Amino acid sequence: MEIHQTNGPDPIAELRAELLRGLPADIRRVRNAYRRAAQEAALVREARDFAAHQAACKAGLAHLESLIKLLRWAGEETEKDRAGGGGGGKGGTAENATLIAEARAALAGGG
Repeated sequence: MEIHQTNGPDPIAELRAELLRGLPADIRRVRNAYRRAAQEAALVREARDFAAHQAACKAGLAHLESLIKLLRWAGEETEKDRAGGGGGGKGGTAENATLIAEARAALAGGG
């Protein structure tokens, strides 16, 4: 099976750019929801309820981890371009670099 490259926009590059724009806010929302849920653990008195709450917190952390991995994947090509090993001639790398920097700043800012 042959794969033909088209001259149109690269759908993977478009997906990466879209993810870079939206994921920092998504990660902040999930992180804040996890914090609220974890704080509620102090209010749980019954062992069975605590176990269910703990399972929910673990699921929240897994969700957060998946979003962070997705953000890393989305920024991968931009990192390669910055290091001089990627892309060559595929427009948007400066925009992606800016998006990566903004994502990092948003995550480091804590809110």
